[in-house]
Amino acid sequence: MTVLAPPPSSAESPPRVDAPPPTPVMPARTPAPAPMRTVALVLAMLSVSILALAVNLVLISQVQNYTSQKALYDELRVDLAGGAAPTGPEGVDGELIEPGTPVALLTAPEIGLPRSVIVEGTAGAQTMAGIGHRRDTVLPCQYGTSVLMARSGAYGAAGAAFKALREGDRFGITMGQGSCTYEVTGIRFAGDQAPPAPRAGQGRITLTTAAGLPFMPTAVYRVDAELVSDGYDRPAVAIPAGALPESEAAMGTDTSALYPLVLLLELMIAVALFVVWLWRRWGRWQAWLIGIPPILAVGLLTAGLVNQWLLPNLL
Repeated sequence: MTVLAPPPSSAESPPRVDAPPPTPVMPARTPAPAPMRTVALVLAMLSVSILALAVNLVLISQVQNYTSQKALYDELRVDLAGGAAPTGPEGVDGELIEPGTPVALLTAPEIGLPRSVIVEGTAGAQTMAGIGHRRDTVLPCQYGTSVLMARSGAYGAAGAAFKALREGDRFGITMGQGSCTYEVTGIRFAGDQAPPAPRAGQGRITLTTAAGLPFMPTAVYRVDAELVSDGYDRPAVAIPAGALPESEAAMGTDTSALYPLVLLLELMIAVALFVVWLWRRWGRWQAWLIGIPPILAVGLLTAGLVNQWLLPNLL
């Protein structure tokens, strides 16, 4: 007789093991075509240049101005000691003073300008180095009206210190003929009536900068000050009023940097093509490792020229 065992109960059934889910198969990455990689790299370099422009304007420009001021002060100190500092629009050789030449020293520690060198010229390249002197006006400390211009946000922001001056405040200037003191008489904006021209034996200075927030100029800001100490005679006028280019007017831009700017843009494209070649030859990270230094260098140089050419001289 055959005895059949009863079927196992459900409690004794072996546990059910589910099969593991299938591993997804990732599609192979297809490299982008070379033209697309080139366009992407050029756009990346343009982005780096825009970032370099902002960093240059806000941070690096302050360091550049500090370095320029130190070198200009050393030059001016030697010229003052040797009696070679300019006393007019022309040098000892009878030629016009080169723009960017240090001509005077402004001292106003109460407003944060203990020692600020004034340079000849008010174009963007000159106000990047320091306070600029408008070339068709007399030098500071001389009888007549002198006009100075300074940036309000970038490159030392000496113009921001101008805004701290109030009526009755005094500041001093030293130039080739000696030293003098000015006293602030008023503040005016575009459209306000200018004070009457100084009479014989009187002197005035107008400090000019940009109104509005730093790096966001909205108008021209002027501080008028009268000469309250002895002044000095001025030489004959060498540059008539109205003869200066627009780049030296308030809020003017300098187009002289256009040609080198175009050359730098061409160099930027060449660097982009070189990095693309390295990318295809060696790899992505190797290309970036070698390409970042020249990209940053060209970007900073381009940013400096854009600051000089496209942006106002009082920014």
